[in-house]
Amino acid sequence: MQKRNRIMDSGHNIKPIQIENRLIGPGHPVFIIAEIGVNHNGDKVLAKRTIEAAARAGADCVKFQTWRTEEFMADRDLEYEYVSGGGLVKEKMYDMFKRLELPLQWHQELFDHARNLGLVPLTSVADPLSTDAALEAGVKALKLASEDLINLPLLEYVAAKDVPLILSTGMADEIEIKDALEIMKHYHALSRTIFLHCVSLYPTKDGEANLLRMQAIQEVTGCIPGYSDHTIGPEACLGAVALGACVLEKHFTLDKGLPGPDHAMSADPKELMRLVSMIRRIDNMLGQKILQLSEREAEVRNTFRRSIVAARDLLAGERLKAEDLSLKRPGYGMQPRNLSNIIGKKIMCNIKKNERIVLNFFDDEYGE
Repeated sequence: MQKRNRIMDSGHNIKPIQIENRLIGPGHPVFIIAEIGVNHNGDKVLAKRTIEAAARAGADCVKFQTWRTEEFMADRDLEYEYVSGGGLVKEKMYDMFKRLELPLQWHQELFDHARNLGLVPLTSVADPLSTDAALEAGVKALKLASEDLINLPLLEYVAAKDVPLILSTGMADEIEIKDALEIMKHYHALSRTIFLHCVSLYPTKDGEANLLRMQAIQEVTGCIPGYSDHTIGPEACLGAVALGACVLEKHFTLDKGLPGPDHAMSADPKELMRLVSMIRRIDNMLGQKILQLSEREAEVRNTFRRSIVAARDLLAGERLKAEDLSLKRPGYGMQPRNLSNIIGKKIMCNIKKNERIVLNFFDDEYGE
């Protein structure tokens, strides 16, 4: 795929980050993450089948979520409402999260399965224990979900691990993003950190997507920008790529009809395959941020452009007036920008109507 240089201007010289065999950043293809997340439903077979579907769809990466419910849930009576199976479901958050935990002992098997299919395996980590478990299973980067951007002890813990970091910024204001930024700087982790614009609404409405916020985050952080999507459909993802996203994360399910909090808003295999295809096409369209024609376009210039021609039959010795000249195809003759330089010049030979004007028609140099 043709490389492209379409990072937003920010005064920062952003270098790519390598995660396994993928280079991520300006000049490289968008890194597409199929966010399986909790859509394994606590079923390892379903998790593997979903990995396989992500590989067939053309994703670069599959990502899960690793946490221990007891570690982050204090109030076991908090309730959560979501769409599942075409209707609204309300249940206690503790029960939901406990049911959807990714067992630590699954890590190695699932990650190996992903790698065997050519995918980069990742998981979001929510505490030091899940961080260490993910690293022990061989992940080459760490992801923190939006809710943990303000978890400064966890930020310090992962920043000290000397691996690439992907941080989502949903719900975070500028001060909170800058707090995370300072920790990355302290641990010399800024050059290996990717910040994802994210809106923590499930699903996110079109008017809430605020894609331009991604550019604002990049300007504040100076880091590789990306987008974690919670909208329905491909449009927000495509817009983010056009605006400069180097990483694109989209929730992914084997079947939207499965029970659970994320399936209904996730892309299914057919949708993800179409999204990947469209992103690759846009990637190829973006080109480079330079004022230079392609070779093919340069070849057709003279066919489509106009050059200066005689508007009537002209006789040797005449001095050219504006009404003596016209602009017509093809563009092999003198360019229109030279009109003012030849008006008033004496011609040395007869010129027929529609004949292209050239330099040796004049008795002296007309100047550029």
